[in-house]
Amino acid sequence: NAVGEVSDALVRIEKLKQQQDTAANRVKVLQQATKNASLLFKNGLANYLEVITAQSNALQGELELTSIKRDELSAVSDLYRSLGGGWR
Repeated sequence: NAVGEVSDALVRIEKLKQQQDTAANRVKVLQQATKNASLLFKNGLANYLEVITAQSNALQGELELTSIKRDELSAVSDLYRSLGGGWR
């Protein structure tokens, strides 16, 4: 029924917003880890593999964040559709 669809969409959007906040914080931490690894490498305290690994982790986090944002936009679209809106 329509009420259930609207309720489901609202819950999904809220959960995705929470996931997005968590993922955004994770990306910030991973970006800082990349900077730290680069500094350690420049000072001879780490090898370049550690820099590449940190960069890879940061990119993976950014991909995850982008995926969550895409899912949220899809959920918003589903909400509009449930409310009677649609594409013309």
